[in-house]
Amino acid sequence: MRQDAAQAFPTSALWTIEVQAVPVAPPVYSSNHLFLALQSVVSARRLSDGVEVWQTPLEVDGPMAASDDRLVVPVKDELRVLDASTGTVVWTDRTGTLTAPPLVHGAWLFLASGEHVTCYRVADGVKVWSYETGSVEQRPAVEGPRVYVPAADGRVIALELASGKLAWERDVGIKPTEPLVYGGRVFVGAAAKRFCSLKPQTGEEDWCFRVGATVIGRPAADATHVYFVAFDNLLRALDRKSGAFHWKKDLRYRPSAGPLLVGASVAAPGRVARVQVFDAQRGSPTIQLTLASPLATVPLLIEAASGAPTRIAAVTGGLQKVWIVTLAGPAPAGPPAISVAPLTELPGLAIPIGGPPVLPGRLPPAAGPLPRFGPVSAPRTTAG
Repeated sequence: MRQDAAQAFPTSALWTIEVQAVPVAPPVYSSNHLFLALQSVVSARRLSDGVEVWQTPLEVDGPMAASDDRLVVPVKDELRVLDASTGTVVWTDRTGTLTAPPLVHGAWLFLASGEHVTCYRVADGVKVWSYETGSVEQRPAVEGPRVYVPAADGRVIALELASGKLAWERDVGIKPTEPLVYGGRVFVGAAAKRFCSLKPQTGEEDWCFRVGATVIGRPAADATHVYFVAFDNLLRALDRKSGAFHWKKDLRYRPSAGPLLVGASVAAPGRVARVQVFDAQRGSPTIQLTLASPLATVPLLIEAASGAPTRIAAVTGGLQKVWIVTLAGPAPAGPPAISVAPLTELPGLAIPIGGPPVLPGRLPPAAGPLPRFGPVSAPRTTAG
């Protein structure tokens, strides 16, 4: 059965562009644009073809974030929020140095700085609330009425989205990863070599799995499994509900971020030119995302939306001080399968045995006895 194109893992280049400036953070996207954080400039490109729409000189100082109409750019100790369509500054704030990547979720922007997490309205910069969490090094996660903050000291802190009030906190081990909230559970790993499932209402531990190395990156999950990577270079799949081990695969490189899950396929990025893709249910290798040179930043997974399939934006290169930005989509569909059935009769027109041939467009001769021919004589010759 052919996989739905929207859920096929992106391995085919839709377009590529070359940039001369050094990439300083991973790309981000809105509904129509791809935003590149380059040395001394931010560039906006059309997702459809990679053509530059605008650029503005900015000294980007860390990862960006985007909504459909806003681009969030940290600049030294200041935050600048731009109009995504034009690049003009909409609002700014003196935030100090951000300690974790910013997060845009719906109408809200969440920033971690100065041992606080602060919630803003992304449209106009109005502060909604702030909560003292201690140092935060990874992005929070938002689901339903709560924000789940991974504090570097090992606590996952659940705050009420509307007010910022504490709902609960749970220690999962030092330096927790960015959480994933999926299927009624909060999944989070830690440098303490643990991977845990928590109940989002109370923070109660559902199950924890011991790992032989530091877990990194945001997990991914589907109806059956939860997937994560660690610094032992292994991609693991556990039963999402019970935490039972299902499979693991050696990536043969150091992962740079959490897994990329697309439909029935899963992969993990690293600073490599070939990213192996695995069957998500069995862990068997399938296809590869092959790039011209190693990844220079963490690739961006662009979820399927508005009729467009799932895509990946990747920035590669660096050895020649030339960087290539590639937007990859699903590989083109192959030719339709030809059904094979047993041959029950020969093609063409059946001719009665002993009857004369019937030429196309001619009527068959009237029924009757076949003409009789006499013996064939040799041609007569005349003596010279």
